[in-house]
Amino acid sequence: MLLRLLMPCIIFVLCGLTSLQVKAKSDIIIILDDLGYRPSDVAAFSLPKEITFSILPQTPLASEIALRAEQEGRAVMLHMPMQAQSGKDMGPLGLTTDMFAGAITYNLRKAMKSVPNAVGVNNHMGSAFTGQQKGMEALLKEVKRQGLFFVDSRTTVLTKGEEIAQRLGVPSASRQVFLDHKLEPAFLLKQFNHMKRIAKKNGHVVVIGHPHPETVDFLKTHLPSLEKEGLTLTSVTDYFSHAPKVAKQFGKERDQTASLNNADVKDSVSMTEENALHSSGLMHSSAEKGVTERLGTAPNE
Repeated sequence: MLLRLLMPCIIFVLCGLTSLQVKAKSDIIIILDDLGYRPSDVAAFSLPKEITFSILPQTPLASEIALRAEQEGRAVMLHMPMQAQSGKDMGPLGLTTDMFAGAITYNLRKAMKSVPNAVGVNNHMGSAFTGQQKGMEALLKEVKRQGLFFVDSRTTVLTKGEEIAQRLGVPSASRQVFLDHKLEPAFLLKQFNHMKRIAKKNGHVVVIGHPHPETVDFLKTHLPSLEKEGLTLTSVTDYFSHAPKVAKQFGKERDQTASLNNADVKDSVSMTEENALHSSGLMHSSAEKGVTERLGTAPNE
């Protein structure tokens, strides 16, 4: 009788503990840009598969990296070249501020053919292009048509990228930390710590780095420490799970992972309930009572 009376209270406390754990989660999304030109880029495959590879179109290794990433269950993005204020060379299929909407759409579709398994797009350079409205509208309308998401690399504070993406209903985010624009150990560590502070404060952070040997070695050394601090390295496929192409390519895998996680949560909640019952005097050992009483559980530039 006493157990029945206390069941709602115990379940309420356990649900509260579970929700606190969920709220406390801090996601770190890391994107490595500029893949496709250098043979050394393949060293990035030594990093955890949650790290996203953003590949430049029509580069010598674009297809090879994209295919291997797909085989390993890694998310791939298209690193779309866009005009910079400096006039720096963009590489193949770059988008310029004087292009008509049709030419922008054509270039994006052609770029996607060289990285066909890309589930999202972010800008390579683009301090000029992302700051003007018509070109970005044309680009993001095609991004939406293809079921992709958009990450604004924020190579200029004048960018209109995420603003237009939100207005058009394109799943989007903005880069918050550049990890390695200086390849010095002290600077990498400074940016890494800055990344962690933002994640803890906001619940997530979007980071952009590059497949430099120094960056890859740094991440291999420091990423294992994240879990100890309650931080989670998260794939863009989880962050943008609502984007149509992500759901199509990764939905089944994510559902399987969710099922396994739910099983773990059930076990964890069951153990927590058992501890709660012990502390309340409602759980007895088999020696004391001959039977163990337990509450039922429910899933959870």
